[in-house]
Amino acid sequence: MTTPPAASLASPLPATLPRRMIPLAFRAAGFGLVALAVGMAAAVRGSGTSDPLLTYAVVMTAACAAAVWGLWLAVDRYLLRAAETLSREAGLIAHGNAEGAVGGRVPLSRYGDLLPIARAVNDLSDKLAQVRRDIARTVAESTAKAEEQKSQLAAVLRDLHEGVLVCNTRHQILLYNQTALDILHLTGELGLGRSLLHFVVAEPVTHTLERLTLRVREGRHVAHEHGTTAQFVGATTDGRILLEGRMSAILQDADPASGGSPIITGYVLTLSDATSELAALGQRDALLREATEGFRAPIANLRAAVETLYDAPDLGPGDRAAFESAMLDSCDSLSQRLERVTNAYRNVVTGNWPMSDIHSNNLITLVAHRVGTDSATGVTLTGLPQWVHGDSHSLVLLFTYLIGRVRALTGATAFDLEVAGPQDGDRWVYLDLVWTGPPVPSATLDGWLDQSLPGGLGGLSAGDVLQHHRSTAWSEPLPKDGSDDDTAGRARLRVPLPPAQSPRTAQPRPRAGSRPEFFDFGLLHQPLVTSELGRTPLDRLHYVVFDTETTGLSPSTGDEIIQIAAVRIVGGRILTGETFNTLVDPRRTIPPESIPFHGITDGMVAGKPTIDAVLPQFRSFVSGAVLVAHNAAFDLKFLKMKERAAGVAFDCPVLDTMLLSRMLLGNDGDHTLDGIAERLGIAVVDRHTALGDSLVTAAVFLRMVEMLRERDVRTLDDAIRGANILVELAARERAF
Repeated sequence: MTTPPAASLASPLPATLPRRMIPLAFRAAGFGLVALAVGMAAAVRGSGTSDPLLTYAVVMTAACAAAVWGLWLAVDRYLLRAAETLSREAGLIAHGNAEGAVGGRVPLSRYGDLLPIARAVNDLSDKLAQVRRDIARTVAESTAKAEEQKSQLAAVLRDLHEGVLVCNTRHQILLYNQTALDILHLTGELGLGRSLLHFVVAEPVTHTLERLTLRVREGRHVAHEHGTTAQFVGATTDGRILLEGRMSAILQDADPASGGSPIITGYVLTLSDATSELAALGQRDALLREATEGFRAPIANLRAAVETLYDAPDLGPGDRAAFESAMLDSCDSLSQRLERVTNAYRNVVTGNWPMSDIHSNNLITLVAHRVGTDSATGVTLTGLPQWVHGDSHSLVLLFTYLIGRVRALTGATAFDLEVAGPQDGDRWVYLDLVWTGPPVPSATLDGWLDQSLPGGLGGLSAGDVLQHHRSTAWSEPLPKDGSDDDTAGRARLRVPLPPAQSPRTAQPRPRAGSRPEFFDFGLLHQPLVTSELGRTPLDRLHYVVFDTETTGLSPSTGDEIIQIAAVRIVGGRILTGETFNTLVDPRRTIPPESIPFHGITDGMVAGKPTIDAVLPQFRSFVSGAVLVAHNAAFDLKFLKMKERAAGVAFDCPVLDTMLLSRMLLGNDGDHTLDGIAERLGIAVVDRHTALGDSLVTAAVFLRMVEMLRERDVRTLDDAIRGANILVELAARERAF
């Protein structure tokens, strides 16, 4: 009696003792019954007589052997394998709750007779998540107040005519109207050809043009809700007039032969005079600031008087108690009043500051570009992107200022800027500045926040920027990861920001279905590296996580790649600033039924480079790295078929997160990218695009590296060995 392949090779990981003993018992019983039946059959034939009882015994023995075989199949499939899968799903759920997310769920319909155990696992998961949420909520309530309600934006005068100016990219004025002269309080003519920056403060205008240039260069203006427009707040060069403006880019289509993005040749600027509105806001700010600061001295004096009373020996007990009670009541009343005025002040400041939804990658890229003018300082984008709500200009000024301060204090010259999604059940998005060195002391950081920002309008301070976003800032050390480059310790400066008011993930593009799982034995069964690279721990390797979008699912019948995207992982960090992302002209029509999968149309790929030109660039990008993909056989098949035409070879090691999921969860779990990300509690942004899927796969892979270490899969060769066993198992199952 032989054990089915699914039972003997269910996992590359060592089986537990009961999993070995039960098959052995069934084998012994089965082989014993078969041997008995064969022996009795031989005895019947040798006796030369027909004994009905002996013949009946032979038949019954054979039937018992078949029954044992059938019983083993039922026990193995519906009890042993289900129990093993359930245990691995429970382990995955435990990791998915690492940040206090909602408890993971085990699908009850899959486990049949093990339904009570599956329900118990779900109950334990819910209780574990609830305990962690309770702890997080208690900590949050003790360290911060509940988020205040957003105040309404001040009413805008609808009948006010706006001033219009048309400028080229050198900010030379090409056209203007009379209202622009009135708003700028100029007499006579502006003068065509003169620079706009002679009349308007340069910083907000140039920053807004940088934002639009970056948006158009990356092609995001096509789907962006504001298209090629952006708002800003500025001022005249003499500081007398504050301006609220909107910039609209003037685009010129790129040469079709080059396949590049459109070019910004100029912009239209619409201006309105916001002096009176912002001046009134400034007056309210001054009054409220005076009120809050004015209360502090009387309260301090009052408390000092109370303390003095304790030292006065000549008061009687009754008088002393009454006096003390009255003084303390007064202190409490003033303190409560101070809090009410302070809260009102914050509401006024926050509600009137112009803000919009911002993609974190764009914000961090602008910071890196601004800091990059200083060659001695480097800023690296890491982590998964998020959408936040804020004022891009003031946030860029704030982080540029903080980077300079941290560098001067600690001597650090290399910084990571990453965004962390909402944690512990809150709604904030956290922008973290990370460096190697000690954290910033609280007193020092408070002093920085009181200083005016270089380039800030109206003496705007770092603390004012945080207050406009209802935010704060703190610095803390990060736990050491044990690596050689972390011996000095790392620290971060964390700033929480409001989430986007219109999240882009709220209504993702509908998918027509999922790719089927591909097990190509020739592509996925890899030789061991058997070198220093193969013996390198998984958390020390350099990876490139990639994904493709295609016209269909069958490269052998003419389907082609229409997009390739990839992102680097170095030192356990997702380097969102180091990506590869390009559309590809497939030289064929994209089938309409495939467009819901990727959202790419014929017009979007028209004029783009062909796969022969793209693959050499992609091969250069992945050089020296280990490739990572989800359902990697699908993407590799498309790449391999184009190697000869492109003159490249993709011979680097490949890890498949779908196979790694099977190593961790077993064959019967949910191994789709969406399913794994949901169970691990990974926030998904820009899903169902090649670059978005690459970022999600990268986050899933980093979490899997931690889980594989717990299963003693530590090196690249360990991971390849385990994947090879799974691929071989799949090949054998299909052969049967």
